[in-house]
Amino acid sequence: MSHAEHICDVYVYFLRTGIQNDGLVHGCEYTRHASERAPWDDPDAPQRSGERAEASVDRYGFFHASMSDAHGVPMVLPSSAYVTRGLRRPRARGVKTLDSRTVRHTPTVSSVQHRRDALARTADFRELRRIRKWTHMLQGEEFHETFRAHVRPSLVERRVYKGVPDEMRGQVWDVLSRQRGARDVPPWDSMLEHASPHDVQIDLDVPRTIRGHTRFYTRYGRGQCELFGVLHTLSLLCTECGYCQGMGPVVAALLLHMPAAQALALLVRMHDAYGFHDIWRPGFPGLRAEFFALRELQNVLAPRAARALEAAGLAPSAYATGWLMTLFSGVLPYATHLRVLDMFFLSGRDVLVLVAVAIVRVLDARLAREAHLDLLDELSRPMLPDSDDALCLWVQHAMQATDVQACLSRARTAWATHVDHGTDAAEFV
Repeated sequence: MSHAEHICDVYVYFLRTGIQNDGLVHGCEYTRHASERAPWDDPDAPQRSGERAEASVDRYGFFHASMSDAHGVPMVLPSSAYVTRGLRRPRARGVKTLDSRTVRHTPTVSSVQHRRDALARTADFRELRRIRKWTHMLQGEEFHETFRAHVRPSLVERRVYKGVPDEMRGQVWDVLSRQRGARDVPPWDSMLEHASPHDVQIDLDVPRTIRGHTRFYTRYGRGQCELFGVLHTLSLLCTECGYCQGMGPVVAALLLHMPAAQALALLVRMHDAYGFHDIWRPGFPGLRAEFFALRELQNVLAPRAARALEAAGLAPSAYATGWLMTLFSGVLPYATHLRVLDMFFLSGRDVLVLVAVAIVRVLDARLAREAHLDLLDELSRPMLPDSDDALCLWVQHAMQATDVQACLSRARTAWATHVDHGTDAAEFV
């Protein structure tokens, strides 16, 4: 038996048997080392592996820990960078280059976190209102829903950018993505009968993907088994893409809001209809195209930062690879990451470029007041928005701005020309 076949057998075994106290016990390792050790020879081992220390979890199931504990001190994205009196006029002030006077005060990390925690404690009331509104917009069975005939696209857009209720995110993402087309996919668990050349790497990455969540904590718990199964299946459905590490956090986020079968279907739509085939396949040609678009848009919307980044020799690939590959998973707080996914499934990859520009715009303002900044260090930090609503509203208005769309269109046309002429390798991306 090959190592890949042994890995598949282990996950199939735990999918069938489950693990008692899943989410509490650590679990035992059976696939990283020599394949002679098998769980069916020692069925009680996961229950004897010890339990994690008692810890509270947030409303999404993550263990409570500050962002700075896990990833370093975050960079605050002040709402003043996005909220101006002219924000309702996207062609005027809504996408205007930041002036040095725009961001007069950057709140502290502790004050922003305190404010976000207070909002989280009152989230249930907002959720109930939004659930009622979204329920009236949808019809059909769960994960096979469509929008009712009377629902206007402008209404869908407005409510998506305001934030989808957590309880309905899986259904809404499914509906939004189906509008771009869908193909049938095989049952993910049946695909575990066939080994993949990427199984060893997938297995290495699974236990370190969102380990701070109860669902993915236990080795070979249900969450890890489903995560492995969905990634394994995609690696067989597209042998050209296979597997790359940016897929894991995206699939984990999907699994927190929908069953594994729907997560796989949505991942395939990302691959087919949202252009992630080119982002994930070897050489990452789609990712390089997004870097080029990001660079061009930064020159327009954050020129001071764009010049400083170029002078420091920092191409977009130096700081934005993880942002775009994982849709800002681990970069933004999870609640903000979900808002980015809401916008992405509605509006596509342009949203990701604009969220990246929104981050760089904050540096644009800081550079007017601070002569020396370690730009790579700043952009490598986790980001903490002062207001998710302000950030998302800016992205919405930027998406509507004709000059922004014209810039993106020119960038994508120029990149295609570079590719056709073979000059894309010389571009600073």
